[in-house]
Formats: sequence, structure tokens, C-alpha cells
Amino acid sequence: MMDDDRMLRESLQVKPLSAAALSRIRAVAESEWRANLVERRPRRWLPYAAAAILLALMSAGGLFLAGVGREDLGEPAARLMRSETSGVFEVHALRQDIPLKEGSVVRSARNFRVNGQALFELEGGGSLRVASGSEFEIVARDVVRLTSGEMYVDIPYGMHTRTHFIVRTSAGEFRHVGTQFALAIIRDETRLRVREGSVHWSASGGESTVGAGTEVVFTNSTRTAERPIDTSGKDWDWIAATTPDFEIDNRPLQDFLEWVARESGRKLVVADDLAREKVATIRMHGSVRGLTPMQALSAVMAATELRYDLPDGLIRVSMASESTPRN
Repeated sequence: MMDDDRMLRESLQVKPLSAAALSRIRAVAESEWRANLVERRPRRWLPYAAAAILLALMSAGGLFLAGVGREDLGEPAARLMRSETSGVFEVHALRQDIPLKEGSVVRSARNFRVNGQALFELEGGGSLRVASGSEFEIVARDVVRLTSGEMYVDIPYGMHTRTHFIVRTSAGEFRHVGTQFALAIIRDETRLRVREGSVHWSASGGESTVGAGTEVVFTNSTRTAERPIDTSGKDWDWIAATTPDFEIDNRPLQDFLEWVARESGRKLVVADDLAREKVATIRMHGSVRGLTPMQALSAVMAATELRYDLPDGLIRVSMASESTPRN
């Protein structure tokens, strides 16, 4: 049965026409058209000839449906920046799923399956991280439908100002308001966790705005449970593997520390004036590509005369000579 299915998919695939083949077909069609203009007497076979030419175009190369230009259908919505080895696939109903390479542009009106955790850079700014085992559809440039699994949306303030980025599930629409949030489909429920900013939810069951540090569970389109959550810690650990790279070379240490704080859901605290001066004046060199935010923090701070501690929900920076950190 598996071989039959594969043979069926392969037989349904059509290759795009070459430029030379298209040129020949156009020449024949133009010749027939010009002959029809010159010939005054109507000919009953002309409609059939036109239909035959159109059929030849479609069947030979799938010009309109599956061949030339199909990769350009739909508006660009995001770019795949990173994925684990098992990768991301564009899902097709009648042919084999297509694996995506890093750097590939993904477009609307397409469905995707994530076999290995992935990071997408959104067209209007911000990023989308998708957990392994997830499936989603890009409905439009700024609209995504999550059908299974989990995704994390990170849209800093000042991005997507003209349009709102929306994630849809069976529970309704979730619209960012300068936000970091995670949505997960767990059996028949949708779980929303807001890390930063807020998320506006709307559905037939009502609407509301959910603030940072809150988890809400929805059953169908009804809000069924709510509780406070930490914005750092194990609930967010899975996203660290696909954090967007931060280029540190010749950048102020202040910028880097603020980036780590935001990526880890913590608040940055600098202990005193001397430590603040060092944070503002130190410029970094090298690269932290491939490291998680906390790994990068450890590597960078080791090259300075500063130290850091991680009391609950904080990154506290002080001089290395300070003996006892204050919690």
C-alpha cells in the first residue's frame, strides 16, 4: 500500500516547462491567433484548437497549478533561520512533503510540520519559535493557525505597528500587544502563557486581555482556568535552544545584559554606581553564536571584572570584588 501511495504521488507530480518549451508553445499559439485574424471566414474548429493549446500548457508543465511560479504563490511571511537536524517540512496533500533549508522564505496559504525545533524570523519583525512535533498553517502574512504542538511568539515593542500578529487555534484569536507569549495545544485545550506585555484574546465565548505572568487555559472558546506563573524558569526552558543570535562584537555590555534579561524573562539589576559605570563602558569582542543566553552570559562575564548572580527572577550584576551578593 505504501509503494502504491508513493507511485500515485510521483505520477501526479509535474515538472515545470523549460524556457525553450514555453517559447515554442507561445509561438504556436501566436501563429494560430494571427491566422485567425487574417482568415475572414469563421472556423468551427478554432475554439477546440484554443482549448487544446490551453490543455497542453497545463498538462505539460502545470504552468498555472504546479509548475512555473508556484514557489511565488502566497505572500512572504517569514524566513526559517534555524532548525534541528530532523527539520521543517512544507506539507502537501498530493505529493511528498518538502524539507525546508535554513534561509528559506515561507509563504502564506501553506502548511508546515516541525520535526525538529525551529526558529522563524517574521517578515514584519520579531520571531516565532516552534516546538518539535508541531504543525501549523500560515494563513496570511501576519496570521498563523496552530493545529498541534507549541509555539512561542516574540514581538518587541515598536514592531508590527501597522498590523497585529495573530495566532489562531480552536479557542479563538490571540493578538500580540508588544509581547512574548507561548501557545500550546494540549489534547482538546489551548494553553496561553504570557511572558511580557499582553495578549488580546477574542472568540465567540468572549474576549479579554491577558497580562504578563499569567497562564490561561481555554476549552474550545471558553476560558476555563487561570493562574499566575513565573516569567523565567523551566516553563520557558525549551525556547533557549532556538534563541535568535546576538552579535556582541564591539557592542556595549549594557546591550548584551538587557538582551539576556529579556530572553531569560528576568529583570536586570546593577548593584552600584561603579558596576553601572563598568556595564556602560565595557565593549565586547568575539562571538556567542550557538550558545543559549545563559551560556553566553557566563562566557562574557568571565572576561570582565564583574560578576553576576541569579536570585529569583533577576540577573544581578556587581563588581567581582564584592564579597556577598544581596538578594
